Amino acid sequence: MLSRGMKKYEIEDALADKDDFVQIDYLTKYIKEQPPIDMRKYANLRLARVYLNRAMFVDAAKSFRNAAINSVVFKEQQENCMKEAKCYIRALKFEDAGSALKKAFAEANQDKRNEMYKDFLNYYKKVGEDFEKAGLPGKSTKLYEKLIRMKITDKDKAQVKEKLLALYEKLGKTKEYNFLKSMN
Repeated sequence: MLSRGMKKYEIEDALADKDDFVQIDYLTKYIKEQPPIDMRKYANLRLARVYLNRAMFVDAAKSFRNAAINSVVFKEQQENCMKEAKCYIRALKFEDAGSALKKAFAEANQDKRNEMYKDFLNYYKKVGEDFEKAGLPGKSTKLYEKLIRMKITDKDKAQVKEKLLALYEKLGKTKEYNFLKSMN
């Protein structure tokens, strides 16, 4: 069991031989004890890592959000907000991903915003490809439908359109296929 005054190495030792669900239980109870802010951030990041191992993306995103809240350094806040957004993308929660991205944009200059947005779009593409490779055409379709509506280059839009057309054909969505095919 974890207690409020524990150090990082003590927490790691206590969690070392535990199953993921026991780790989740211990870490959530530890966070509820209101440890110091740096340990709260650490526990949330550790919890997010466990959630990611179990493909619990919404919970991982919430842990990253809490880590961002407990981050003192602005760069850490941005990084954790971006990680939150990426988890929401994996969970197909696009509205929440957009909100997390806006939080990451909060006080960034224009160059940093452009860089983060580009990273965000690349992650969308990567996740879409991962879903395709995993044989999940329904999920890739939802992701690409969102991506094609975003602010992307014409070249990227054409690539996404081709992928969507192939997925619509594969899924037998003739109405959507014909509609997208007729668009320029």
